[in-house]
Amino acid sequence: MIVMMICHYDDSNPSGGLEKQARMLAQSLRAAGEDIVVLGSTRKFSRTGWSDDEGVPVRLFWTYTTPQISGRYLPAALLWAAQLLFWVFRNRARIDLIHVHQLRIHAFVAALARKFWGIPNILKSATGGSGADIRVIGTRKYFGAAGRRFVIAHGDRFVATTRSIEEDLTRWGVPAEKIAVIPNGLRIGPAEAGDAPEARAHRFLFLGRLDADKNVAALAAAAADMPPEAKFQLDFYGAGNLEAEVEAISRRDPAGRVRLHGWHSDPDDILGRYGYLLLPSNAEGLSNAMLEAMVRGVVPVTTRVSGCVDHITPNENGLFLEGTDRASLHAGLSIITSLPTQEWSRLSSATSDYATRHFDILAVRDRYLALYAELAAQPIRLRPV
Repeated sequence: MIVMMICHYDDSNPSGGLEKQARMLAQSLRAAGEDIVVLGSTRKFSRTGWSDDEGVPVRLFWTYTTPQISGRYLPAALLWAAQLLFWVFRNRARIDLIHVHQLRIHAFVAALARKFWGIPNILKSATGGSGADIRVIGTRKYFGAAGRRFVIAHGDRFVATTRSIEEDLTRWGVPAEKIAVIPNGLRIGPAEAGDAPEARAHRFLFLGRLDADKNVAALAAAAADMPPEAKFQLDFYGAGNLEAEVEAISRRDPAGRVRLHGWHSDPDDILGRYGYLLLPSNAEGLSNAMLEAMVRGVVPVTTRVSGCVDHITPNENGLFLEGTDRASLHAGLSIITSLPTQEWSRLSSATSDYATRHFDILAVRDRYLALYAELAAQPIRLRPV
């Protein structure tokens, strides 16, 4: 049995990229015949216990706030981790592998299970840069550098979604032979026709959390400051702490070119209307919004952050912003508003082709299956039963 651990797997975090990835991968593994169980958290006591997610058994354990935060909320994380560890202990004879999504408190559970019961593990790192997962778990709000060393010593494989995250893992002491680079994946269906190129080339969108790390307020302000002759529409889809600020900027926009639509549950419904995805983030892992957009031929225009730099070749399948400040965002908007429709069509076709080749969830699933098989072939000490 494969046990997949993820902090969020319920409606307390409906737009979470990690949750989407865990759900798609778990369902794909189940469809391939793997015996997989997901262990997650919930802040709703009524949702504790077992449920079924398209054939995947899901066990949610209650804790009073997200176990991903830690710091002054470390007791909530420890409460969740203790329940995970007890469940693993009770089922240790049946577990072949623990697959952790994002290095947080549950990475310590997997490391303990490896040390005491010999259960191999895969630990996925999804965030790089200043917020790199491997850095965070070594801070004082967890268990310090000694805790990080314990996880590294008892982690069998560390999965990085980008080359930048791989570099972060190496920088913080993970041996290169323990690291595998596997991107996030998407369910890719038959290509659907979008709106006419003439319309899409002048429609831009932001898709994701409306929070400071996404730099959305600066983007909205830069768009509102564009000269009247610049013909475009920038639509924001998402929710978060800066929702009110983005809405206020949109109300001040004299040309009505900045609009806030709120969170959208199915991006595939809207992506065919747009030509460019704007992602001015200060930090990223491998953005699900970017992958979803690229599959539909929406050209990414991003800052040079982790994930984006791995998959965007400027002027071939996307463009880079020169910085995160308003002037850089303004310059980027000026460039894409002046590009002719034919140039957008060329970029769009290349973007879609690249995404289809690299991000199909079935290809990602097969990479994980190969990693599972590799670990299963390695000798491990016997587990007590």
